[in-house]
Amino acid sequence: MAWYAKTRFYHIVDLTAWQLYPCPELLTRICPQYRPTMSQLQHQYPAIIDWTPFPALRDRLIRLHAANPQIDQIFVDIVSSYVVEASMADLVFGAPQTTVYVRVTDVAEGAAALGTKDIDPSTILPAPDVASLFSVAECAQAVFKLLNMDHGVSQYKLDPSFFGTYPELFDPENDIAAKGVPIRPNSQTRLPCPRRLNELIFRTYQSFMQFHTFAPL
Repeated sequence: MAWYAKTRFYHIVDLTAWQLYPCPELLTRICPQYRPTMSQLQHQYPAIIDWTPFPALRDRLIRLHAANPQIDQIFVDIVSSYVVEASMADLVFGAPQTTVYVRVTDVAEGAAALGTKDIDPSTILPAPDVASLFSVAECAQAVFKLLNMDHGVSQYKLDPSFFGTYPELFDPENDIAAKGVPIRPNSQTRLPCPRRLNELIFRTYQSFMQFHTFAPL
């Protein structure tokens, strides 16, 4: 829920509606990056693949992992690998104009303490050092806003290390692997894999669906 609200992934409302009721009207409302490919329309596969925002990657998942019992873990690894490219000079004072990439979950976690507080990045950045980008909530929030991490997935790419784990999913013709140097906090957390359904998990999903239904667009 915190990730969903922070990154404003509200555009997946229409995708979820289409999953529940796949009709032509809902299909036209789906965000272009999530609009089903021909493979999705022609084959049976785990529905969680629909939530991957890279069409070519969805096709590879269907072809190579549709029967994989670990597909949930693969999807979690995809979401944990979302990054945005940036110039180091815009983030750290005195740094060169080097292309770097920052993991979205690292920045969202660092900024979580501020909630939805609005910050002007120009008053905070560049930060004095890389560590401050993640350990100081105001800096993390400024990075989050400067890199438009709450504007959907249009500029998201994947950490190249993801393809080190899943080399069969790499497509050299599909420009979704980030370029540059990674910058990270000292320790990283990963999103948890879905657990077996129990009453607590059911209430969490129920709360998510209520939020999903009434999310501002």
